[in-house]
Amino acid sequence: MLKKLSTKLILSYVITTVIMIAVIFILLGSLLRTLHIDIIKSEMSGYNELIYNEFKVRTIKPLPSTELSQLISDFSEIMKLRITIINTDGKVIADSEVKDISLLENHQYRREVIDALNSGSGFSIRYSTTLKTDMLYHAILKDNLIVRLAKPLHEVDKSLAFLKNLVFNVSFFALITSVFIVVVISFKITKPLKDTLLFAADFSNGNYKKRILNYSNDEIGELQKALNKMADKIVETINEHIFEHKKLEATLDNISDGIAMVDSRKHIVIYNNSFLYMLGITADMKDKQYFEIIRNSTLNARIENNLKGGDRDAFEIEMPNDRFYEAVINPIREEKIIQGILIVLRDISEKRKIERIKSDLVSNVSHELKTPIAIVRGYLETIKENYDNRILSMNYIDRAISNVDRQNALIQDIIKLSMIESSKEFEREKIDLRIIIEGCLNLLAPKILEREITLKNNLGSSIDYTIYGNLFLVEEIFFNIIDNGINYNSHGGTLSITGSDSDKEFVIKISDTGVGIPSECKDRIFERFYRVDRSRSRATGGTGLGLSIVKHAAMVLLWDVSVDSDNKGSTFTIRIGKPVTENSKSV
Repeated sequence: MLKKLSTKLILSYVITTVIMIAVIFILLGSLLRTLHIDIIKSEMSGYNELIYNEFKVRTIKPLPSTELSQLISDFSEIMKLRITIINTDGKVIADSEVKDISLLENHQYRREVIDALNSGSGFSIRYSTTLKTDMLYHAILKDNLIVRLAKPLHEVDKSLAFLKNLVFNVSFFALITSVFIVVVISFKITKPLKDTLLFAADFSNGNYKKRILNYSNDEIGELQKALNKMADKIVETINEHIFEHKKLEATLDNISDGIAMVDSRKHIVIYNNSFLYMLGITADMKDKQYFEIIRNSTLNARIENNLKGGDRDAFEIEMPNDRFYEAVINPIREEKIIQGILIVLRDISEKRKIERIKSDLVSNVSHELKTPIAIVRGYLETIKENYDNRILSMNYIDRAISNVDRQNALIQDIIKLSMIESSKEFEREKIDLRIIIEGCLNLLAPKILEREITLKNNLGSSIDYTIYGNLFLVEEIFFNIIDNGINYNSHGGTLSITGSDSDKEFVIKISDTGVGIPSECKDRIFERFYRVDRSRSRATGGTGLGLSIVKHAAMVLLWDVSVDSDNKGSTFTIRIGKPVTENSKSV
């Protein structure tokens, strides 16, 4: 309550006014009493002179005490004062109120008598136990007689009490009136201040539309106008910062690299979604330090080192999900003091994968070419040593040609795979899938007959298998899948081809009754040179690139190829999405 400005103003005014009234009341009472007594003193001095002169006129010689007592009694009744005649030794000669003066004590040591004897006149105020009030005494010395007048001060006290009561009532009324005026004025003064405080509280709580209305035409009004202008400027600045922040967020979120900024308090203050994804961060980062969020000891150690004053740092980190990132940390300095660091993470997993693929490709190609070349060399050396043996020479020549054909097939598959991976566009044309599949079966018919495989072509004559795509890619997909189904089928097994369609897609399934694919190998059969059974693959004449060609060709055509396998055989499912109309000239 006391914290309110209006209360402080009112209370301060009331306390000040009460103190002033109290001081005035006390001083005025004392002053009025003094003035009143001074007036009485002046009157008593005149009365004393009058009495003395009257004595002097009426008698030349001293009067008897009885006559003197009667005379001063008459004067006392007229003047309403007590009159006492005292000689210089303090003995009372006559008293207007006491007939038997013998009862009165010696007045030699009364204050007014002493002063009269010393200086000719004297005043004193004493409390009278007889009259129960203060008495004012005035004595003068004339011709060895002291004339003393006494007057009770109860009338003075009564007058002063009346005046004090009047002053108190007037002061109280003035106080109430002034307090009311002060209350009105204080509320009028503090209302704009309250409006200003309410505006400041709402604005600080986020109500940026709040403004002060109805200005007062004074300094507070000018302050309110200035606050409104300041609020407009703050809102404008905030909006600019919000816009810049949104631009920064949009820019960061559209950058594939992971970006984050760590301040000097070790808090992550800026980051993008790529940074969270790369490091697998899902926890709330508010008011947490980087090492509570980032779970990579290498990265945390490098961050700590740079915050302590390190220079630009570049290194690679490996995450548990087999992802590799190139990390660059740049310190942010201001006047040579590090204010924070900027972290940039770049995903180099594909780069590493390509490097590994290249390495594997060189290794596999070298291995695949090295063995047939060594075999051919052996055949040629045998022929050289037995050139006169025609039958043996022809046998080894046929075997050499077979190995050369195998090398040629490998080279052709490498060329096809390289072409699919490197080409940006393939011509699109109208294709009948039924014709493509039957063409592949015709090409592979000798192999089917040789392995005594039963063919079940259930594509169905009621379905129109016309699509738009690239003929070369479509042929490669079906040829390699059918060829794989023959090579890894059981001798005398079955090869089934079925087709169906719906509003959204064609579905073609190619199934065999071979040995199947182990579950741990399903995810790798589309890799280059990967073979479930290398000895069987060599016996069938496979290059190890057929299913890899299928995978890359399907990616270009936006087809989905999957495999399902058990110990009774394997089924390859090709899903071709609709619409498959000629909406462009290339894929």
